[in-house]
Amino acid sequence: MHRTAAVSPRLLILFLVLALGLAPAVAVAVGDPPPERDVDGLEDLLPRRETLREREAWFGREDLMPRRGTAADPPPAAPVRNVAEWEPATGVLIRYPLGLPYALLRDLDDVVTLHVVVSSSSQTAAQSNLTANGVDMGRVQFLVRPNDSIWTRDYGPWYVFDGAGQLAIVDHTYNRPYRPNDDLIPIYFAQQQALPVHSHDMYHTGGNYMTDGAHVGSSTRLVYDEAAAHNSMDETAVDQLMADYYGLERYTVVTDIESGGIHHIDTWAKFLDEETVLVKQVWPAHHTYAALEQRATLLASLAASTGRNYRVHRVVCQDIGGGSPASYTNSLLLNRRIYVPLFGNAAGDTAALQAYRAAAPGHDVRGFAYGGFLTDDALHCRTMGVFDRGMLRVEHVPPLDEVVGPADLRALVEAHSGEALTSVELVYRQAGGDWAVVPMSDEGAGVHAGLIPAPIADTDVEYYVQAADASGRTASSPRAAPVVRHELRLLAPATAAGDAPAPPVLVPAPWPNPFNPAVSFRFELRDPAPVRLSVVDARGRLVRRLLDGGTQPAGPAEQVWDGRDDAGRPASSGVYTFVLEAAGLHYRRGVTLVR
Repeated sequence: MHRTAAVSPRLLILFLVLALGLAPAVAVAVGDPPPERDVDGLEDLLPRRETLREREAWFGREDLMPRRGTAADPPPAAPVRNVAEWEPATGVLIRYPLGLPYALLRDLDDVVTLHVVVSSSSQTAAQSNLTANGVDMGRVQFLVRPNDSIWTRDYGPWYVFDGAGQLAIVDHTYNRPYRPNDDLIPIYFAQQQALPVHSHDMYHTGGNYMTDGAHVGSSTRLVYDEAAAHNSMDETAVDQLMADYYGLERYTVVTDIESGGIHHIDTWAKFLDEETVLVKQVWPAHHTYAALEQRATLLASLAASTGRNYRVHRVVCQDIGGGSPASYTNSLLLNRRIYVPLFGNAAGDTAALQAYRAAAPGHDVRGFAYGGFLTDDALHCRTMGVFDRGMLRVEHVPPLDEVVGPADLRALVEAHSGEALTSVELVYRQAGGDWAVVPMSDEGAGVHAGLIPAPIADTDVEYYVQAADASGRTASSPRAAPVVRHELRLLAPATAAGDAPAPPVLVPAPWPNPFNPAVSFRFELRDPAPVRLSVVDARGRLVRRLLDGGTQPAGPAEQVWDGRDDAGRPASSGVYTFVLEAAGLHYRRGVTLVR
C-alpha cells in the first residue's frame, strides 16, 4: 500500500511558482539529462528520477493515484529462495515505446519471449513497428496496461521459489510514488502469467538489488534510507523483511560510491555468479575512484555463499563525456548470454567485452550500442528477466579444503517441472587422465551423492555435476560446464602395507545417513592429538561446533549430532558436512538431514 508522500521543499517551491502563474519551463528535475526520445519518435521518455512535471500532475491529487491494495500480503511460505539473474529464463520484460535498440530485440527473440508492457493507446504502433523492424512477433506477448516509464528493472517483478518449490512473484513498492501505474505492473504480470504474487509496502527498486540465488543479497544504503523515510523501518526491520519475503540469510548493504546520482548498485557492481562480482573501474582523477577501489577491496574480503571469498573482477569504464564513466556493469545476464551496453568508444567497448569474457568463461558475451545509454542508466535498467517456473537446478558447494580420498560429494537437484530426473552424474578427471562419469545415488530430499575414488598419489581433480529430467531440461554445476569445472585437491590415503605405521586418523562414514533425528560421527586417532570437529551447511557456514580443539586420547571416539545448531535450533532438511581437523589434516564427510 502506498503511503502519501511527504511534501518536499522542492514541491512547496513548485506550488508557489504555480500559484504565481510562473509555470516551470523545464519538465525534468535539476541535474537530469535532456529528455530521451523513444526509438520510434513517439514520446519523450521519462528519466529514472521523477520529473517536476510528474509531481505537478499529481500535486494535491495523491488520493486519486491507482493503488495496489490496502495492506501488505503475507510473505511466501518458507523456506524461500530468491532467483538469481543468471538462472534459466524464458523471457524478458520490456516496455513500449522503447528505450532499447531494435537490434537487441531481434537478438533476444532468438532465445526468449519478449514480454512487452504497452498501453492500449500504443499497442497498434507497437505491433506495427516491432513487425517492421524484424522482431519475431511469435515471440512477443503484450501486457496491455497503463504504464509510466521504461524502467522495468526498477519496478518489475522479483521471483522466488516458495517452500513448496513453486515460482512466485514478490512485488516491492516502487520508490517512485509519482509513477503509480508502473508500481502495479508486477501484479498485472503475475495475473497474466497465473503466478502467485506477494506485495509488500517497503520502498525498493530493482536496480539497487542483486542476489546470488543462494540466500545472499546486496544493495546500497538507499534501501535503508528510503525505508526509514517512507516506511518508518529501521535497518533490522528491513533485513527481516528481506529474509521473510526473499529468503535472504545475509544482506550486505554498502554506502554508494557518490553522494549524488540514483544510488543503484547496478551502476557500478554486478554478481556474475555465486562467487564472482564485476566492479566498475574509473580513472584516478574521477571523484568516485577512491570509493570504487574501497568497495572492490571490501567485496573481495567477504565470504560468498560457498564459504570462499568473492572473486572480484574489474571493468575499465572510460569517460563518455563530461567526466561521466561508461556503465558497462549495467548489463543483462540471460541464461548463458551476457548483453553488455556499448558507448561508441571502440577501444573501451572492446576492452569491456574482453573483461566480461575473462570474468565469465563459457558465456556468450554480446555488445549493443545505443545513444540513450548513460553513466547511471543502460541496458540492465531497461530489461527484467522472466524466469522458468519449471527450471532444473543443481546446487553443489565444492569442499573448501583439500580432501583425503575418496571424495564423497553431494549435490541438491531440484526439478521444478515436476518431471522425474532421468540422470544425475558426477563427471571427473584426475590430472592428466581421461574423463570418467559416475551416476550419483539418490539419498532423498533431492540430495544426490557421488564418489571420486582415492588416488594413488596426491593429485588435482576437475569435476562437474550434470543432471537431466523428463521435461528435456538439463542443468549443471558449474552452470557453464564443461567449459568451467570445479577443482579439488585430492590426497592419497596412507597405506598400511607391511610394517608401515597405521594412518594418523581413521574416519569411517557417519551413520545413519540420511538421518533423523541424530547421526553418529566416529573417528580413531593413532596418537593423542588436538581435534576440532564442526558441522557446516551446504554453503560452508558453521552450524554446530562439536569439538573445539582440545586434545583427544588415542583410540576410537564418537560424537553424536542431534541435528541442531549451536543455539539449539533444529537445522532444516539438507546436506551437511562434518569437518574433522586432526593430526594436521582435514577430513570431510557428508550427511543428509531429512525432516
